[in-house]
Amino acid sequence: MNIINTWQFWVIIYLLSAIMFSQSFKRSNRNMNDAGSLTILLEVCTGIVSLIMMPIFVTKFNIDLKIIGTILTVVCIYAITDRLNIEARYGLETSTYSMLKRLSTVFMIIFGFIFLKEEVVLNKVLGALIIIIGNIILTYNKGKFEINKYFIMATFAQFLFAIAMIINVGLASNFNLAFYTYITTTGPAILISLFGRHSFKDLNKEFKLCDKKFFIIASIGWALMLNSSIRAYQLGSVVVVASLFSLTPILNSLFEFVVYKNKDRIIQKIIVSILLIIGVILVNL
Repeated sequence: MNIINTWQFWVIIYLLSAIMFSQSFKRSNRNMNDAGSLTILLEVCTGIVSLIMMPIFVTKFNIDLKIIGTILTVVCIYAITDRLNIEARYGLETSTYSMLKRLSTVFMIIFGFIFLKEEVVLNKVLGALIIIIGNIILTYNKGKFEINKYFIMATFAQFLFAIAMIINVGLASNFNLAFYTYITTTGPAILISLFGRHSFKDLNKEFKLCDKKFFIIASIGWALMLNSSIRAYQLGSVVVVASLFSLTPILNSLFEFVVYKNKDRIIQKIIVSILLIIGVILVNL
């Protein structure tokens, strides 16, 4: 069996690249001035990295008016999602954002039941509910539930991302996967640039504020994340793969604790991480 054609392989690649992207992105944009310009820069660079990955995947190119219309819809969704996510990542702790991002898992599970007609099983529903509870606990800080604009941005972004991913699973099979990822990163960059009226001067100014080394690492990590997530969903059950992706929060928290000695709300994060793992186990039973 060719390991590169297994969903387990791509789940592992996703988990590793998710840590790579999350940790490097936070360090690359500490001096961010314009979230829109930063989003464009990251999307363009990620698209270029994805093009380099094209030889890994099967070469194919199927196109018709329906596919073109669907791609344009996905590009519009990603433009909004990426813009919201970049600012949310800037305003939230890396591990906190990573945990909050698991809401996309819940949405994916729900959409898997509704649109992909996957079997509705009690333990999978309970697993999804536990993941939701974990994210609710995450909002509790200093004696109250704390929901700020970055939290709302991230939540809405996860809903849109789940919609795009459900569409992607089938749509991406019409193209070389890496080329498809190039389209879905460069396309949103063009839209954000046009509607946000970002000039080359704005982009250059923002790029100068970035830590170049970590920006490049973040671009590589994001390209790997996008390609591996779609490929994992293509090869495996949406419900199972989505639930396994929920391991990223605890991996990010452990990374920050070990590498950066970050102990902020560590007990709370451990509890949330345990809940997420229980949710994952239930979904996979």
